[in-house]
Amino acid sequence: MLDEKVLLEDFLLGNEDLDRLESLVSEFNVFDVLGIRDAEIRHSFVLAWLLDPNANHGFRDHFLRSFLKHLFYNNRDFIRAGVTFFDVEVYDFDDIEIRREWNRIDLLIVSKQNKLAVAIENKVWSGEHSDQLSRYAATLEAEFRGYNKLFVYLTPEGSTPSDEENWIIFDYAKIYSILSNLLETKKSSIGKPVFDFVTQYATLIRRYVMGNSEIEEICVRIYNKHKQALDQIFQYKPDIYRMISDHVYDLLRKNDNMALDRHGKTEVIFATKLLDELIPKIGEGWTSGKRMLAYCFINDYQKLVLRLIIGPGDNLVRNKLHEIAKIDSRLFNKANRKIGEKWLTIYQKEFLMKKDFEEQDPEMLKETFSKKFDHFLKDDMGRIDGHFKKYWK
Repeated sequence: MLDEKVLLEDFLLGNEDLDRLESLVSEFNVFDVLGIRDAEIRHSFVLAWLLDPNANHGFRDHFLRSFLKHLFYNNRDFIRAGVTFFDVEVYDFDDIEIRREWNRIDLLIVSKQNKLAVAIENKVWSGEHSDQLSRYAATLEAEFRGYNKLFVYLTPEGSTPSDEENWIIFDYAKIYSILSNLLETKKSSIGKPVFDFVTQYATLIRRYVMGNSEIEEICVRIYNKHKQALDQIFQYKPDIYRMISDHVYDLLRKNDNMALDRHGKTEVIFATKLLDELIPKIGEGWTSGKRMLAYCFINDYQKLVLRLIIGPGDNLVRNKLHEIAKIDSRLFNKANRKIGEKWLTIYQKEFLMKKDFEEQDPEMLKETFSKKFDHFLKDDMGRIDGHFKKYWK
């Protein structure tokens, strides 16, 4: 025990890196306060504002022009469009239009007089979905015939897109470089509120978005130097997911209308006693009570979701449950899908989401859940029981 105390004392005493880390993370930043530093769509909003020469930031077309020039300079060997770095230098951008979520493309820069269309797919922390890049490229080819078209894949560290033939790699380090230069050269010509806002956004990019950020480097140094002490701290860290799961289970256990099935850290399975009485227990390989229809709380990474699931078992019963649910597609908000071989979610409700975990301590999380669960019991659960009681014969 003495050794463990010495490790912790050494960790806390005179740790300059820890002091610097605390200073960085406690410094005011509007994006941290609003909880949007990881929100991809919010980054796109800010970029759209900066790219628009007619917006109220005071940069006019300097950010847009710098962005395009960096794009050409860093990808001169890959850009096949009939426009060059020097064209961007002399273009008149008076007619520039910045579109958000046009045909699901994050950002689209359009200039009719220059016959230029630039699509930007902004991937801060998420990955690609199916063949979205190829579909976006095909959409632009069809909608902007005769235009010079550029396809930009913007990520924190310059990740490689699936459609390498069409999409150009660009990273947030270059966005940060452009902003830093603008803040230095245009400080006297823009208002203080804009200067402060853009400065904080640039700081956000440097600290949290760019690879090898200052905070990341400090954390690595601290962990390498104090690995044993930190591992000791992590060992006693409260398990928020187990805490929430246990709270869910306790509420269900105290409710006389519930039939509990299985309880774990990441899921809690149960049914109502009415559903248990109506539906035969002939399920296979899912619930401990052989239930074919059951509720399941999924307690996953910063998310708590309730699903009503038709599980594996007798196909006649499964199909009958599905048909009954489809009668009321507003209540059973996931029922209008083809039933799978094993599972089909016919109802889903979100109880706790990422922002709840970020903004609330464990006791507040439990209180938030309890209020939403009480509302669910009085509303949807009663309607679901009533629906199956009416249509099950």
